[in-house]
Amino acid sequence: MSADDPSQRLVELIQAGIDTEGNFERLSKLHDKRIRNFFIRRGFSAEDARDLAQDVFLRVYRGLPKFRLESHFKTWVFEIADNVAQNELRRRSTGKRKGKEISLDTGGQGEEGEPARFEPPPQPPKALDEVVKREQTERLSRAIQDLPPKMRACFQLRYGQGRKYDEIAVLMNVSVDTVKAHLHQAKQKLKIELSDAS
Repeated sequence: MSADDPSQRLVELIQAGIDTEGNFERLSKLHDKRIRNFFIRRGFSAEDARDLAQDVFLRVYRGLPKFRLESHFKTWVFEIADNVAQNELRRRSTGKRKGKEISLDTGGQGEEGEPARFEPPPQPPKALDEVVKREQTERLSRAIQDLPPKMRACFQLRYGQGRKYDEIAVLMNVSVDTVKAHLHQAKQKLKIELSDAS
């Protein structure tokens, strides 16, 4: 990946916990117009494209701690946008499926005079699992953001970017022992935070 890629630099800063909100806003602005155009080219209205782009950037924000810089950020963002577009198209086509019509004139009765039964639409089999997993991911993300800045930066460099202890020590200008201490303390804090929340 090009060293002068502004997206890469912003991702590195965000993952290191440096001005996370400001750098994420800059990163979003770099890609916002392209993402909106992506949705418009797929037939979504400008308003829908804006809403769907927000969904994309929310997913990007949540996924950034795990994003590896070996792949291109732009490619990753468009993969997320493609998934969001497909999910939205599926949702819309499900909503348009025709249900069994029951005349209001028959007093809520179906064919042959029998009482009409209400049948809720079938739920996706793993919907609950997905909700639980999403909540756990959000809770972990919040807990990481609540870590002290140096501890958070150390944790994200190690587990978000897969950096080695000595690399982290050089990047943060601290000793390897300090890196190990930060990581140990971060894991302890996260363990306590997540066990309290469950």
